Amino acid sequence: MENILFINSCIRPEDISRTYRLCKSFLDRYTELHKDTTVTEIVLTKSNLTPFTQNDVEQRDAAILTKDYDNPIFDYAKQFANADKIIIGAPLWDLSYPSILKVYIEHICVNTVTFVYENDMPKGLAKFSKLLYISTCGGFIGENDFGKDYAEGIAKFLGNGEFTSMSVQGLDIAGTDVDTIMNTAEEKAIQLAEIF
Repeated sequence: MENILFINSCIRPEDISRTYRLCKSFLDRYTELHKDTTVTEIVLTKSNLTPFTQNDVEQRDAAILTKDYDNPIFDYAKQFANADKIIIGAPLWDLSYPSILKVYIEHICVNTVTFVYENDMPKGLAKFSKLLYISTCGGFIGENDFGKDYAEGIAKFLGNGEFTSMSVQGLDIAGTDVDTIMNTAEEKAIQLAEIF
């Protein structure tokens, strides 16, 4: 049984989110091909996640010291660490991604759960073999996709799996044939699912 973790950080509703549409096309094809796969979706906008405060940091540090890994503060980190493959759906937001994704990342970066230090260097503990980052944006940003860059950095920090990304740009430019671009992108997402 393979477990895929789908981190849905789409802000718009599923029926209008173009990023979600691509994620769904990918996952539908992947699960069609891999019947024994379980997909666990986290909808970050419904997660009640909040940025870490000093009190949260102290609580987490205390739980690490006492090895209280049943503490709910570790739930997201343990889930991330144990996923076989990970999909992150994140629309472009101000050259990055929605802030709720950064808040989620704060919750999963846990020393002794998703990484450890060996010889003063971090070593990822997450077991994922592949992590896919899917994004869409209204304009053209070229190489300035700092959300993708950060996601790739986090993937390398927390694990040793292969990082792949898919970005569709220019969807809100006047005169753009959005339907054709999105249909082509969906085909690409389906093809990617076949080799992921």
